[in-house]
Amino acid sequence: MKKGILIIFSLLVIVGLVAILNKQKVEPFYLEDRYYEAGAFIEIGSNELEELIKNKESFAIFIYQPACTTSSEFSELLTEFETVYQMTFYQIAFSDIKGSNLEKYIQYYPSFAIYKDGKIVDYLKADDDEDTTRYQLFDSFASWFTEYVLLKNEANYDDTDTSSDIKQENMLKDVVLENVTYDENKVNIYFFWGNGCPHCEEQFSFLESIEEEYGQYYQLYTFETWYDDENADLMQRFATTMGDSTRGVPYTIIGNKSFKGFSASSEQAFLDAIMTQYQNSYDVYFESRNG
Repeated sequence: MKKGILIIFSLLVIVGLVAILNKQKVEPFYLEDRYYEAGAFIEIGSNELEELIKNKESFAIFIYQPACTTSSEFSELLTEFETVYQMTFYQIAFSDIKGSNLEKYIQYYPSFAIYKDGKIVDYLKADDDEDTTRYQLFDSFASWFTEYVLLKNEANYDDTDTSSDIKQENMLKDVVLENVTYDENKVNIYFFWGNGCPHCEEQFSFLESIEEEYGQYYQLYTFETWYDDENADLMQRFATTMGDSTRGVPYTIIGNKSFKGFSASSEQAFLDAIMTQYQNSYDVYFESRNG
């Protein structure tokens, strides 16, 4: 018995030492020179990725899911970073990493991985709370990235938001949704989702968890958009009428509030929207039909 315990203890010590060694800080390094020439994304597949690894290149790659709100929003942050530092990143669809070197590391999307000499040194984890701000805040991502990668260029950059507001246009006037009704004592929730989207599944689980306590205050209408072109078009119509620009799911409208994406930090905002608007609530669909 004692011998068995000693063996287990020894194994745990070895595992711990390996973990410590794996977490040793990597000295900051430069990517290949050509990645500092312009701010851009280069789309690649698994074969091109394996070729880069085989050639022992130092590069960075964005792993995304098409039509995913979180991927789209993170892409905007990365585009901003590329513009500031005139850097080029690769990007690969999550579905294309199967069978590649990335598959054993990346379990969820979006993600971002840094390679040195063909070996991955670190990557962002979509299911890790510690990485959340790195997906959302420029400075947080930059701080993480520059732990490993040395920068060369910085473009003349003005961080003032010069983009014009999305023009609010009634795109729902001629839309007929037979199953949608209006109740003065309930707020309508319009939930646009994609079959296979993990963030959408999280939102479904959340909505299910609040149904018993809050179900009397809302009516839920769901629209799958990845495999239904009519629903995809409907989402764009709803978003435009709300004055939003959205390229992916989940996208949710609760009364006069709209939400792009979903995470644990969204839950209280969802509840606040339901409880402050369930009586005589604004409804974008019925307002558009009657306007």
